[in-house]
Amino acid sequence: MQVEFQDNLDIEEIFDTFKEPDAKVPRIDVIIENYLSVVSQLKKDLSTLKDDLTQHRKSDTGFTDSLAEYLRVQSLSSIITQHLELSEIWEKLEGFSQTVVPLLRSEIFLWEDDKYEGISQKNSPDFKLIVNCAHEEGIIKWLYEQKHPVVVPLSDFMIYDKLRKKKGNVIIIPLLDNDQGIGVFIVLVEKNKSSFSIRDLEYLNVLAQQAALAIIFKRMNNGIDTKQKLLGQMQTRFMKLLRLATVGELAGGIAHEINNPLQIIMGNVQMARMGHKLEESLGIIEKQSVRIANIVRGLLNMARQDQESFSEFLEINPLIVNTVNLIRGQMEKREIQVELDLKNKIPAIQGNSIYFQQILLNFLLHAKMQINHNGSIAITTRVEDDEWIVLEISDSGVPMPSEYIEKVIDPFSELENSQELNLGLTVSVQMVQEIGGEVEFQPQKKTGNRIIIKIPIGSFDSKHIQDEVVSTG
Repeated sequence: MQVEFQDNLDIEEIFDTFKEPDAKVPRIDVIIENYLSVVSQLKKDLSTLKDDLTQHRKSDTGFTDSLAEYLRVQSLSSIITQHLELSEIWEKLEGFSQTVVPLLRSEIFLWEDDKYEGISQKNSPDFKLIVNCAHEEGIIKWLYEQKHPVVVPLSDFMIYDKLRKKKGNVIIIPLLDNDQGIGVFIVLVEKNKSSFSIRDLEYLNVLAQQAALAIIFKRMNNGIDTKQKLLGQMQTRFMKLLRLATVGELAGGIAHEINNPLQIIMGNVQMARMGHKLEESLGIIEKQSVRIANIVRGLLNMARQDQESFSEFLEINPLIVNTVNLIRGQMEKREIQVELDLKNKIPAIQGNSIYFQQILLNFLLHAKMQINHNGSIAITTRVEDDEWIVLEISDSGVPMPSEYIEKVIDPFSELENSQELNLGLTVSVQMVQEIGGEVEFQPQKKTGNRIIIKIPIGSFDSKHIQDEVVSTG
């Protein structure tokens, strides 16, 4: 209501208004009556203004309180994604609840393994009795359905005689995951039941549901961590099986690779016994023995299981040479020529030699499979933009269909003939991607394939390490 006031009341005007038509001087009783009427109206207007001012003050105070409550809820909601322990979530909730109602104690009870268990380190025996009683009497189930807190005097519980604390009330607030109850937040207060407003209880309920979300998020993360660990264990086991399968596939070619130097050794032993070119024969025997030792060592390294996480400085070029030596027997048996064009000054990288050798073997064995018989494989290395070590493997085999390449890159896509997928190639692509690398397939139109593998060069790999190069052969 808006009231307008005149700064100065014109008394003469009041007098003139109430003059009788023929009277020169107004009657005094009329003047007094009019004056009292004006004063009464002024008092009413003043009272109305006071009421309006009071209402505005209440509105401002309510807005301030609402803003403070909103900020508390927003602050509490930040704990949802903080991966806090359950006891830390309880501490946060108790602290914010203290701003709503002075509490004596509080606790969060979660339903696990068919019973309610407190999550704080200050688990009260009284609370345990109260929660179990509320559960048995169906109070908690009712709260889950109502989705609203309830205030219960301690004296109302059947286990009242067993409680250490005899005075006060408890507020029981349901903790919900959508419509499913996961537990309760219980608060002990001295405040009378009748003193609680609906606003207070609703505010406590909002705070409790924020804590419930944090608990749910914590459980989800724990589940994800468990599944990731399980997945990691399965991947490690699979890699071991894949490596052993590769060793088995290499066995036939390695037998051939070892047989050749053994024949040379046996021939030179015969020459040495006859006394012909003794020094030369011993040198040849030593060289071929080293060759055999390198082959066997490379095979043993492939089968070893105690270097899964071992990180070392290694160079790609020696790794390629030693890996090719492992399969040279298979290539020669199929009349496949292997050509190497390895650029000098390739930076050393930090990683696991067995890991990289497995990648190379899978790509080379796949190239051999595409050729089948009588062809060639070309392997080149270079540095690109000082950021990548680029390894190219080109073969003269059957071009890979685009559907096959798509399946290799995304093994979970639904494509026909997925049973024909080379699992080793798929795993190698994923292994390269796991270290931040890239793999590109370029099938040629008529004959052959080219696979481009990019391995990132880390800042720590910018120096060419000569004394720490690891030989896998």
